[in-house]
Amino acid sequence: MLDYRKYKKADYFELTDFKNPQNGRFFYLPSFDGLKLRVGLWDQKSRNAKARGTILLQQGHNEFIEKYFEVIQEFIDRDFNVICFDWRGQGLSQRLNQDKHKSFVKSFDFHDHDIKFLLEKIINPYLEKPLIGVGHSMGGCLMLSALNNHKNEFDYAILSAPMLGFKYEFLLKILAKTSSFILKDDDYFVGSKPNMGIETKFIENELTTDPERYERTLKLVRINPDLRLWGTTNAFVKSVIDRFKLIRKPGWIKDINTNLLVLNSLEDKVVDSRKTIHLLKENKNIKIKNFKNVKHEIFMEKDVARNKLWNHIDNFLCSI
Repeated sequence: MLDYRKYKKADYFELTDFKNPQNGRFFYLPSFDGLKLRVGLWDQKSRNAKARGTILLQQGHNEFIEKYFEVIQEFIDRDFNVICFDWRGQGLSQRLNQDKHKSFVKSFDFHDHDIKFLLEKIINPYLEKPLIGVGHSMGGCLMLSALNNHKNEFDYAILSAPMLGFKYEFLLKILAKTSSFILKDDDYFVGSKPNMGIETKFIENELTTDPERYERTLKLVRINPDLRLWGTTNAFVKSVIDRFKLIRKPGWIKDINTNLLVLNSLEDKVVDSRKTIHLLKENKNIKIKNFKNVKHEIFMEKDVARNKLWNHIDNFLCSI
């Protein structure tokens, strides 16, 4: 069993009606380069139960562990261990820029190394197999990279609205190429600006049709605004484009040998769901389940959509 005394305890935040699932531990893990990652771990051993396996959950860009307490509880109820961490540079992990409000990353290669470090130091020595990777949005893209980097580690994976392309990507690439001549890496990207404390009204949001789950996330950020970032940098956008180039190399997707379930919103306005279908259809290990009448965050949708989502997940993992 993991000795938590070796690690510095980390804070977490909750609401009166939205709590940290039972026996959850938060701590800081110094990664391969010493940068502190905030890790959350829910181990079935801590409640004297036997684990069916372990979920490695990867949130999306500008998200944080607390947002997924409901999802974590649902995996716990299905007898899985759950481990997740705030990406370097976001949530309450150590920031990468002097201005802590900026979304900044030099390269997602560092994130790849963080996954590798977590596998070596925590998951493989202490947590039960099989290992199931779960990733949302850009976290889904990065989880896809982990499947390719660690072909013998993951037994199953589930991606929710993976960020594999934008609808107006050609325009983004033009802006990124132009901005590279006039902007520094840590400058705000074209069209982005400091937006500290500004909340998008529910009626204008592109994430979910569920007002209660949307408001719940806002309440968590109001408690601690450092849970989220408040503007995107030039370096972050370039890193996303570089990762798109990697996953689109000939044979890259086909080379993934993990059983993979993809939950795809056909009306998504954040990612291009058509690109998702086009890119992933060449791999016979990948099952795509399309959703209508939902937005980008299927895990944060209304119960009718979430019930369908969990039916797909339960059927996918029924052999464990």
